[in-house]
Amino acid sequence: SRMANLRVFVSSTCFDLSVLRAQLRTFIEGVGFEPVMSEYHDVVYDPRTHTHSACIDEVESCDMVVVIIGSRFGGKAIPAAVSKTDLDAIATASKSAEILKRPDNMSITQLEVLKAVECAVPVFAFVDDRVLHDHATYEKNKGKAIIDQIEFSSIEKPETAHFIFEFINFLRHRSTNNGVSGYGKYQDIELALKRQWSGLFQRLLLEQRNRAEGVRRID
Repeated sequence: SRMANLRVFVSSTCFDLSVLRAQLRTFIEGVGFEPVMSEYHDVVYDPRTHTHSACIDEVESCDMVVVIIGSRFGGKAIPAAVSKTDLDAIATASKSAEILKRPDNMSITQLEVLKAVECAVPVFAFVDDRVLHDHATYEKNKGKAIIDQIEFSSIEKPETAHFIFEFINFLRHRSTNNGVSGYGKYQDIELALKRQWSGLFQRLLLEQRNRAEGVRRID
């Protein structure tokens, strides 16, 4: 079994978040983990396949995914990449699976996260506070005819709002591993990851201790 560094796949709508991604990379390396980010050529591309497909394949070999959702939808995924994820298999992973109904309109970021869900790779999700604020308004109004006329100030292209908000719903309504944190600045993400990773480590140590106690009792 591979005991190399823990690999963290960072997924986000790339270009608007490049500064934040660079900071996150430094932090992940500082903890001693290995960041996997497409723009740094951490993803190994097979020249015969599309970069999207390579990213989807890479997710499977990682230990966790950190996804950052900002004001952009990101690049639309190519059909070959979409076909690499078993959407039927994850239909029950969330109580809010609206996003899966339109595979023709998935971004590469969404697909990377859906692949992680399919492979049971833990996903740590962060959403820009402004987008979360608009998401709450969307949720209150999405049953009304007016919903398509509303322009949300946090979303760069109005026609992508529905897909971004429904993606947040998918993440929030997963039956397990459903933490979605808001962030106003980069430091919020770092702090939350430190807390969440520390909590995971603590739980693992406690489980091991309990197991060891159980074994002693049996002896």
